[in-house]
Amino acid sequence: MRLFTPTTRTIVTTTRAVTMGRFLAYRVPSTTRLPRNTTAIAATNQHGSHITACSSENGPPSPPPPFNPETYPHQATTTLSSIPPKLIPDTLHPTQSHLLSLALFSHLPSVCLPAGFVSSHNNKSPSRSSSSSQSIFPWPTTQYQAALPPGYHLIHYPLQTPPHLLFPDGTDADHCPGAPFTRRMWAGGRIEFAKGADQKFTVDGRKTVCVETLGEPVAQLGKGGAGSEQEQRVWVDVWRTYVTFPPEAEGVSETEMERVVAEVNKYLEQSSAMNTSTEPSKPKEGVISELRRLVFLRERQPPIAGQHTLEPAPARVIRVPHTPDFSFTMTPDATLLFQFSALTFNAHAIHLDPLYAREVEGYKERLVHGPLTLVVMLRGVEGFLNGASTSGATGTGAGTGTDGTQISEAIKERLFVPERESQKDGKRKQWEIANIEYKNLRPLFVGEEMKVCVRLLPNKQKNGDKASLGGPRRERVDVWIEAPDEGLAVKGTVGVEWR
Repeated sequence: MRLFTPTTRTIVTTTRAVTMGRFLAYRVPSTTRLPRNTTAIAATNQHGSHITACSSENGPPSPPPPFNPETYPHQATTTLSSIPPKLIPDTLHPTQSHLLSLALFSHLPSVCLPAGFVSSHNNKSPSRSSSSSQSIFPWPTTQYQAALPPGYHLIHYPLQTPPHLLFPDGTDADHCPGAPFTRRMWAGGRIEFAKGADQKFTVDGRKTVCVETLGEPVAQLGKGGAGSEQEQRVWVDVWRTYVTFPPEAEGVSETEMERVVAEVNKYLEQSSAMNTSTEPSKPKEGVISELRRLVFLRERQPPIAGQHTLEPAPARVIRVPHTPDFSFTMTPDATLLFQFSALTFNAHAIHLDPLYAREVEGYKERLVHGPLTLVVMLRGVEGFLNGASTSGATGTGAGTGTDGTQISEAIKERLFVPERESQKDGKRKQWEIANIEYKNLRPLFVGEEMKVCVRLLPNKQKNGDKASLGGPRRERVDVWIEAPDEGLAVKGTVGVEWR
């Protein structure tokens, strides 16, 4: 897909800084960030309402003020703190989850796909007979199949900024700290899946809401702002809390919404979530809590005529000193990137347009989405847990180019749970992902093979002793993605619990 043609490229690269400035003319909002001790609702669901677009009828937009490294941190803090909490409602239907699994189907081993999906697509032939007795759309028939898979919430709750308020590169300005730091990248984050979240976040048509707040930006400008433009950046933390409502609820009243916002802000206050130096407290049961760490790079200067776009410095190759217990390879193609962009309502041209990625951003190809690699890592961990609970499971399957990693008997024995434990109290219990903390270290590109690796970490505590005392069984897993040169591109640590 080509969004930027050679004709438009020159226009974009020479006017992009000015057009960025016009979208960053923030109005003073009538409400401020919701105080932590209030129960009154001061949130908004009008995304992008704090951004003023410039009409061509009013003449050309005025350029942004000169960059001042001494005053910019305060300016960025003022800009983001003026944005009230956002409420992003969504209804969980199975269609989106099914489409994401369908997009991943040709890339992941079958053991990594959600429950109920593989069985209905076990025939990979494109000429599948329409007279097949299997449904082409596997509606979830059990609570287990209806549960939203870990990480699938990323295709829900998108920012709903009108297209005319998007930046020229297709990104939204809701998290942008202000010019000249307008080039957004997904740097990492963490997610907490509280106990019971799999029972509350089910794709049965129930209503849910995301409450989003912004942390104080951290500017990395070098001493006195003397750092090189390529090294300067601004970090922005986006805190999101996801809450569900009973499936029988026909509508969500304003009073109920006020209660949800008040509870979320109370949780953020108690956990000191706005202070990145402290760990958040244990999330409330049935809630998903997420930190998205974004990094904004400086706007690129238009290249001088006859000169090539300055390319990013070569990535430092970091080798992982461990052998994975489970791994597979996959090659993200342009179709997968387009489908994921559509599912997440993400128009960022860096994932869609090769000309833009090369000529404007300076990369050799389109970049794989940060949240897409996050979903792939979570599916890899799920595949590892599924494989460890079945005999003869390997990393092979529907994915392209898997390496057939055999899970050792020692790991299977360590994760083994007797059948009577899996059906305790009449509920189906299993190993579940409780949390993940991850960091994107270098870009991954479309059309290049990447290797997803999972390794069970040594456990200093004996699970058997903990289980005998009635405590929950917990394990920790390292998950990472290697680039074609075997260098570390994404790394994460996952906590899993038997619950």
